[in-house]
Amino acid sequence: MSREQAIRFFAEVSRRARDYDVTILSAEAFFRHIDLTKDGNPRKIPGQPEPYWEARQAYINDLRHHFDHDNIEIVMAVRRQVDYGMSLYQEHVKTSRYNADFATFREKHWQRFDYLRQARAWHEGFGILRLLRFEDFVQSEDVLKSFGTLIDVDLSGLTAAPRENASLPPDLVVLKRMMADSSASTNGLRDMVDKISRGSLKAILKHMPKRSLYQDLEDMQAFHRSFSDANELLKREFLPLLSSHEPLFSDTLASDYLFGDTLHPEFLLQLSRHLAKT
Repeated sequence: MSREQAIRFFAEVSRRARDYDVTILSAEAFFRHIDLTKDGNPRKIPGQPEPYWEARQAYINDLRHHFDHDNIEIVMAVRRQVDYGMSLYQEHVKTSRYNADFATFREKHWQRFDYLRQARAWHEGFGILRLLRFEDFVQSEDVLKSFGTLIDVDLSGLTAAPRENASLPPDLVVLKRMMADSSASTNGLRDMVDKISRGSLKAILKHMPKRSLYQDLEDMQAFHRSFSDANELLKREFLPLLSSHEPLFSDTLASDYLFGDTLHPEFLLQLSRHLAKT
């Protein structure tokens, strides 16, 4: 989709929205296309904070320009950074040829975890921002209903789509990352990992010990604590009804993981047996 097509899409959404009390638009499929260059390529994301936030605010302001309504509300769902970081990394490796380790990924993608600055930027651009906590709606069996309740919209008439896009187990993430520079095509790498995760190793992967790509518990705790002050400000500014004694996110971190950003010996053993049979 080109930038021009995205702009036409938003114009049509704005036109149709006048006939409804509420229009809900997912950011997933269309927001990124507004910021494409004239040749259709994504703009390079500045690595340093000052130019990044300047470009980010310009992008948000540009996006706002394409909606002809005053009462637009941005809904921002946030997940505990220590958990979101793992999930984001697993997805990034799964869908690309990314070959950097987890620690490098966290350092390079720092802006993805700065919820406070992101919320302030969206609030400045649109004027209304509703902050949701990921765990508040996924803890329910009916995620769709919980989401509707949190945004004050009755979604009971909608049917939830089946859950898809399962994340890769940590050891498969490391394996795919290690093979990112191989001669195999991108689709070939995906097919290989898919065969492993869905084939004879599927049951074994389910019974593998709980794994984490943090180096150790101290690494996990340090990453979590690094956001404590910003998350407290985020809560005060955008979730003021939350108790002043309750942190935005729980400080309880599981310690029963097998830590390390390397292949687990048990996984290597089972993988060797799997490859010997093929």
